[in-house]
Amino acid sequence: MRRWKEEPRGSFFHSREGGGFTLMELVAILIIVGILAVVTIPRLTRGAFDDAKLYDESLAALRYAQRAAIAYQRTVCITFSGNTQLSLTYASAYGSSTCNTNLVAPGGNTASYVVTAAGSATYTATPNFSFDRVGRPSAGQAVTFSSGKTITVEADTGYAH
Repeated sequence: MRRWKEEPRGSFFHSREGGGFTLMELVAILIIVGILAVVTIPRLTRGAFDDAKLYDESLAALRYAQRAAIAYQRTVCITFSGNTQLSLTYASAYGSSTCNTNLVAPGGNTASYVVTAAGSATYTATPNFSFDRVGRPSAGQAVTFSSGKTITVEADTGYAH
């Protein structure tokens, strides 16, 4: 029977008598676990994703409303319901400023264009306004969200950013 040579002290393969972890190894593991927790836990909450989704969908809706106003040569109204919904309507008659028809969402389906907040995301400052037939807003606007982000609609150009 062949016996293996014992590894020298300090070698990685040397078997320790106690068989436990050293204090330095435990501290290193705790630091790594702490860093992972700080980085990953905020990413797992839905609140940040819901706010970002509402912001992106609202920005797309405002830009679509301006383009539709120019393309249809009609007034397009942006209406906020409560703090959780944005809907787009337009004036069916040329020259009218009364929005009485639902604006259809892009893609050709018959559903009206409505953005609904998911989860805890909400609008905090929600002034109703409209784009005239050349794409200018009724006034410069700022749409604010619960996350603190703001979409600004320029008064002169109607550009939303």
